[in-house]
Amino acid sequence: MTYKTTTTRSKRSAGKKRANMTANTADDLLGNGGQQQEPSTPTSDTEMGAGTTTELSEIFFVDNSRRKQSIKIQVKLCPEGVYLRRETDEDDHINEQLIRIDDIIGSRYGPRLKKRARGGLNSCRNPNVPGQETEPEPDSDNSAYLYIYAYLKKEKPLRRVQTLRILRFRSSNDYSVNLQTAEQWHHTIRKHKRGNGSASPADCGKQLLILLNPKSGSGKGRELFQKQVAPLLTEAEAQYDLQITTHPQYAKEFVRTRKDLLERYSGIVVASGDGLFYEVLNGLMERMDWRRACRELPLGIIPCGSGNGLAKSVAHHCNEPYEPKPILHATLTCIAGKSTPMDVVRVELAPRDKHFVMYSFLSVGWGLIADIDIESERLRSIGAQRFTLWAIKRLITLRTYKGRVSYLLPKSRKDQEPPVETAKEAREMPQGEKMPSSSIRSSLPLNAGEFRDLPEEDEADPDGEQFADAISLDRSVYRQHVDSWHSAMSRRTAYYSLGGPSLRSNRSRMSLSQRIEAANAEFTEKVPTGTIPGLQVPLQGTDGWVCEDGDFVMVHAAYTTHLSSDVFFAPESRLDDGLIYLVIIRSGVSRHQLLNFMLSLNTGTHLPIGEDPYIKVVACQAFRIEPNSSDGILVVDGERVDYGPIQAEVMPGLINVMTTSGQ
Repeated sequence: MTYKTTTTRSKRSAGKKRANMTANTADDLLGNGGQQQEPSTPTSDTEMGAGTTTELSEIFFVDNSRRKQSIKIQVKLCPEGVYLRRETDEDDHINEQLIRIDDIIGSRYGPRLKKRARGGLNSCRNPNVPGQETEPEPDSDNSAYLYIYAYLKKEKPLRRVQTLRILRFRSSNDYSVNLQTAEQWHHTIRKHKRGNGSASPADCGKQLLILLNPKSGSGKGRELFQKQVAPLLTEAEAQYDLQITTHPQYAKEFVRTRKDLLERYSGIVVASGDGLFYEVLNGLMERMDWRRACRELPLGIIPCGSGNGLAKSVAHHCNEPYEPKPILHATLTCIAGKSTPMDVVRVELAPRDKHFVMYSFLSVGWGLIADIDIESERLRSIGAQRFTLWAIKRLITLRTYKGRVSYLLPKSRKDQEPPVETAKEAREMPQGEKMPSSSIRSSLPLNAGEFRDLPEEDEADPDGEQFADAISLDRSVYRQHVDSWHSAMSRRTAYYSLGGPSLRSNRSRMSLSQRIEAANAEFTEKVPTGTIPGLQVPLQGTDGWVCEDGDFVMVHAAYTTHLSSDVFFAPESRLDDGLIYLVIIRSGVSRHQLLNFMLSLNTGTHLPIGEDPYIKVVACQAFRIEPNSSDGILVVDGERVDYGPIQAEVMPGLINVMTTSGQ
């Protein structure tokens, strides 16, 4: 693989010939000139401590074959990054380059590396841990090498430029002394990255859990991972556990049942489309330690699927490039070591007098876009063109849906309720009783710092290799059992017993049935619950709610900027703004206006400016859709769900997603 870099020049040097500072292969080296301070090198980051030198500086030489002379280069490692400065005598010529610490993903020290194929599914070992792989022999002059891997961010056009800098340390005839110097530079780079707020995968002592769908990317998921993802993980010294999904809901069951999930992993990366991310999110929310899992396990996504709305939204949030190499750029985001809070939307459905709950991160749709997305599946063989063809068909045979749409407008800051973690949870009313109007609103459990997650005594086998029952291949059938917190037929049934000395000492005089009942009540308090009236409670007249009846062409709610990589649906949305952007299109809109709406989705200019009688966008905290008919399509995160009444509310900043900015 060829590495290319660019050098920042002073205006005075414009048009001059550049020296050979570009490291194109592992054979183009920066040689150490001997002006070196005696290092006091630690053997680990822990031993470095706070007193370690924050700046290192050396003089190196690069051979210039054209002029048959060596060019002197000063290289300085500081908290801002690696600074390279070359100065020549003729015309006071100066070349400078700063490789920012944020752009460096990792480094490696040791003997000279031989050229070899980069990547591989087994490339998850730390190359700097002794005994994990056979190192090449030192050069004849006992040189030690430091390989610095960086991806420089460039503007206009926005892109990342792959850069390799190789420093050759050879001031001593003793290889161990040269190796100590290279090691000191390596550990100092890692220290500066930690000081910049990056929790490097190499420093946390845990692995990244990577869930890969082998059928993603037109069945090339494994190949894409091996060629594009694994090499970056190796350069970043990231330890990872690669899990290949074997059937639908594998990822959900894995994260739900794994007992050592938080102790073993530093984060979860989904290498697939938005569907697999949905599984992981809902698997975490069904854990009894869901609060801690959402807080301590940042989630990342590498877009190997077809929609990739979340990956594009994260790139947009971080001002990172997406095309033409979305997998490369998303992988860099996942190994940057920073995370940002992200909203999750709690969705309730009640088809045919049933009640389900799921957790969404992307969108909820009813009408035109949902119809195009689901009905065009029959044309999947023609690729992305299926959406265009089916959109034309739907515009010609335009449908409308009768029903009611209700939404809860955001409150002013002074009227806002306490944060989700500090609000008090309302108790469930007995069946058949109506809630009093004064207590119709409930909220989430007590402060996360005031409770401890329940132990998982009855989870699946410790190794997590087998699951409790067969996994349904039908996603819609499976989703009927998502909200199973209070169902006796559920895996997550509230019939949960606790034991141990603390329980006996606190409840020693309680009978067994009383202890079980108390434990069940305690468990019920810990599960995520809604803050808005249940689906069975009418909203008309409820404070803060706006209800609209009529015929609708489309109602689509989004909480990320992009629904897919080319649909810029909610330009004003932010990852953690606590808002749902509800786009409502009423009956009576012209086909010409709808056509302009659809054609402008990729640029984000589809929403009307000012008042429009047919199309409007509402920023809300919750909404409800109540169709009057029994025939239609509802989608949640791009997947079809049972048709019927549906409502959703935002849970601000519930999870953390991997970003490059940490903001």
